[in-house]
Parts: sequence; structure tokens; C-alpha cells
Amino acid sequence: MIQKNSPVPHLGFGLGLRPIHYPYIFEHRPNVDWFEIISENFMDTGGMPMRNLERIRERYPIVMHGVALSIGTVDPLNSEYLQKLKALMKWVKPAWISDHLCWTGIAHRNTHDLLPVPYTEEALAHIIQRLKEVQDVLEMPIALENPSTYMEFKSSSMPEAEFIARMAEGANCRLLLDVNNVYVTCFNHRLDPKTYIDTLPLDKVAQIHLSGHSNKGTHIIDTHDDHVIDEVWTLYKYVVNRAGRVPNTMVEWDDQIPEFDVLNAELAKARAAAATAKNYGELPNLAGPNPALMSDMAQPLANEQARLQDAIILKNSNMPEAWVRDKPDFPPQAQLDVYINSYRYRLYDVVAEDYPVLEYYLGVDAFKALIGDFVNTIPSEHFNIARYATKLPAFLAERRPQDALAHEICQLETSLCQLGDAEETDALNEASLQNLTPEDFVQAALRPRAATQLLSFSYPVNDYYRDVMDEKKPSAPARQESWLALLRHDDALWRMELEQQEFRLLEMLFKGISIENALQIVQTEFQENEETLSANLSRWFARWMKHHLFTRIETQNLQDNVQPAKRKTAYVSV
Repeated sequence: MIQKNSPVPHLGFGLGLRPIHYPYIFEHRPNVDWFEIISENFMDTGGMPMRNLERIRERYPIVMHGVALSIGTVDPLNSEYLQKLKALMKWVKPAWISDHLCWTGIAHRNTHDLLPVPYTEEALAHIIQRLKEVQDVLEMPIALENPSTYMEFKSSSMPEAEFIARMAEGANCRLLLDVNNVYVTCFNHRLDPKTYIDTLPLDKVAQIHLSGHSNKGTHIIDTHDDHVIDEVWTLYKYVVNRAGRVPNTMVEWDDQIPEFDVLNAELAKARAAAATAKNYGELPNLAGPNPALMSDMAQPLANEQARLQDAIILKNSNMPEAWVRDKPDFPPQAQLDVYINSYRYRLYDVVAEDYPVLEYYLGVDAFKALIGDFVNTIPSEHFNIARYATKLPAFLAERRPQDALAHEICQLETSLCQLGDAEETDALNEASLQNLTPEDFVQAALRPRAATQLLSFSYPVNDYYRDVMDEKKPSAPARQESWLALLRHDDALWRMELEQQEFRLLEMLFKGISIENALQIVQTEFQENEETLSANLSRWFARWMKHHLFTRIETQNLQDNVQPAKRKTAYVSV
């Protein structure tokens, strides 16, 4: 691992690593100096994402870029997040790590947005202290990125660039200079980008971001979905020329992602721009009339964050003209609306795309209304936005208590989308069983793989799911109990239909109960004779092994949850 006071290595020109480009990268090994990953995409997942990243890091240097550190929040530091981030760092061994000068939420809420901080002395001291604590935990400096912002607090008492410069000095941290964000922020707040850049300590810049954006006329949204515009290329040249060196430079493209060759061509533009930086040309003039910053308007940081979060989540702007600076053609409410709408669009999109069968069953209009109601009612709490959907089944059951089929469809689709991120565990192999006697086998416990789940339904949900996905346009089925095992193996998700007794036996085994005691429970509950159960177990076990349901067999130190059964060996032959 890079130690706390080590210099940033010069890697050159890189790209953001996105799954859509994995096949191209694996096949062609393109001439890219390094890749940047979004830390949260790998902190809380297993399976294919980690294996793909391992293949990439074998060939290219990797840097880590986070979106959920929430360095500016008044909430305590998230220890779970930091430990997972540190564990990923130890595995990836990144050249450097970065996040954003922002906060994402307070009071156990997460907007999954990069919210602005008021540029006050209190906020500065707070963030400097938190940066020191984070760097102590990670044992490594962190680079913070200048944000794209769409509103300014009236309580700010210093310009953003001055705040960043003082923060970098006070916390001895690094900077990630997003040149597109400089342009976006200066356009939105009618600031001069040259003055902004000249204020920054460019010797602390570890990395530069370049990306595209969406110009809405009165303001710009940092969408990362287009080519870098000419004005941003000019600012990039100015930064390189003024810094007297070429900082590590990366192109971001996160939405409407094109073919890899398009991104690589954009990176070639960056190399050419850096090589001709001294000819940067005329800088964009974005400055407009701005009222003087008023140091006597400072408000407690906690109050400012609570007010902004309430405006976003509750749509309660609370007289925004009293605390948001007005802009020509971009009034306070319009500034807040960017965050209010972005919050809802983001959560809606991340949920809706994972429920095609529920959408088919409910109909498009009812489905949109359900997800919209869900987003407006249930806040997100986890740093990983993919975990937000886990709250949908309970919400749907509350909203539609008589519609058991809708709830069961929702359960299945939720489980499938979450199972893809479950921890990776090896499958039990035949060699592990070769030396077991029948007595040892029945006394053993079978441990399920992490990426497995058992579900029971009052409808044939799996049949309905399959028919919808096969575009057979099925009608809603009649009630009929069904049982299912979900599992992930070799990066594929499998749905294995179960018999009722088989499901009950697996329930017991998944709880750590020995095979013999689990069989005893099933035999008693179903009044099954021993010979039939023995034959069924042999058949079921062969199927479990074929589908890789278990990770290991334990023959010692069993901790059964029931009283031990009298020893029997007739249930299975091994």
C-alpha cells in the first residue's frame, strides 16, 4: 500500500472503468495508462464484479474514486463504510484514492447526490478535522474533488476555490481537479474560471477529470454523457500550463456510454491538449454580477444541511430566497429543483429497471405510480444505492395488502437483483465427500453458499416469471404453492424449483442443523416413511451437488438448534 506521506505516482492518461467496456478491454488490451473505479461498486459486492476487476488490475494500474464518503456531513463518520473502503484498498492497492468535497445526507438518510456545503469557517474546520480522521484510518492521503454545484448558500463567507485551497493546506490532503466542474460551477454561479483556477494550489492536484455536460440555458448539469466541450479543453490547457506539469488526467463518461473507441479518442484529445498546453488561447468569460459574500450571515452547519435535505426529500424548500443566493434567470427555487428532481429520478431509475415482471403484472401506469410513491415515501439509508430496493417488498405489501401475487413477484425480483452482489464462496466438490462413512455423512452439517436463498410462495411465481421474461404474455395464475432455491454459480443466477419436503429439509440445513436431525424433523412433520425419505434424499442431494448449492460439509463441532436425534444411517448411501 502507498504510505501516508508518499508522493502520487505519475501514471499518465486514464479512463473510468465501466462494465460495458470489459469485453473490449479483455480482448484488445487498449493503450490506456490506467483505469479509475467507482469505489462503492466494489466495496459491497462479490462474484463477477470482483473477478473482472482482478483481471483488469493484473494489466493496468487502478485508482479508486468514491461518491459516498460524505466528508462534509455533520453525522459521525460511517465506520462500516470506512472499513469496507480500507479493505478494498488493501486488495486493489490503488495508486491513490479520491472522493468529493460534499455531503450525501444526514440523520441516516442518503440522497446519493454530491450536495454542496456552505463555505464558512465552521464548515472548513469541520471538514479539515474529518479529513485528518479519515486519512488516519486509511493510512493514506485522500484527494477531494471540487464539486459541480447548482446552488449557493447565502451563509457562505468565502469563495469555493479559497475554501478548497485552505482545506487542502489545513488537512494536508490532495486535490482532484475536475476541470469540467470548474466550468459548470462558474457558469451556474456567474464566476470567473481563471480566478477560480489561480486560487487553487495546483501542486496538490493528484488527478484531473474531464467530461461532458448538459447545458440547460440558465444552468448546466454535470451529466458525464457527452464529449468535452472546447471551453473545457481550453481550461485544461491553462491548468497544465500554469501547473508546469501534466497531472494524471482522466476522461469520465457515465451515461449514454459510447463504444470504447470513442472514449479512447477523447483521451487522445487530452494527450494532444496537454502537449500544446502553452497555446491555451482565450479563456471563457463566465463572470457576472455577484453580490458580496456576507460573513455575518453564517448559520450553523447542521441547520443548513437539515434545511437542504428537507427541501430535497420532503420537497419542503422553506422560503429558499432567505437562504439560497439568487442568480439571474436561475432563482433559488429553480436551483433547489435541480437537487429535488435529481434525487427522485436517480432512485426511480435504480429501482424500476430491476422489476420488469412486476411492471408487467401491475401495468405500466400502476407500476410507475407505485415506484414514484415508494421514492417519495421511503428514504434511502445505505451508502450503496443498490440496497435501496430491498425496502420495496415491505412497502408494496403495505400499499397492496390483498395482492399476494404482486408481493411474491416483488420478493423474487428483489432477491434476484440482490443475489448478484452476494459474497463469493466456493462450491462443495465430490472430493470432500469421498472419505465420509454413511455415519459421518448424516451427522454432518451442510453449509450453503453465500449467494443462495430459499423462497416459498402461495402462487407459481417462477412459472409466471419465466413466461413474462419469455414474452409469452401470461395471465395472472391461480393460487398454487411453490418453492424455490435461488443461487449464483459461475456468475449466472439460477432458479431451482423445489418439492415441499425438499424445501423444508433445506430450510433446516441452511440453519446449520445436521443432516440426520433435519431429516428427523421432516419425517415427523410430513409423516413420511424412512425408505421414501431415504430415496428422496439421495435424489435431492445429487441435484444439490449438480447445482452447487453448498460450499462445505462440516463433520465436527456441530451446533444443532434441536436435540440430537438417535443415530441412524439408513437415510443415504455415500
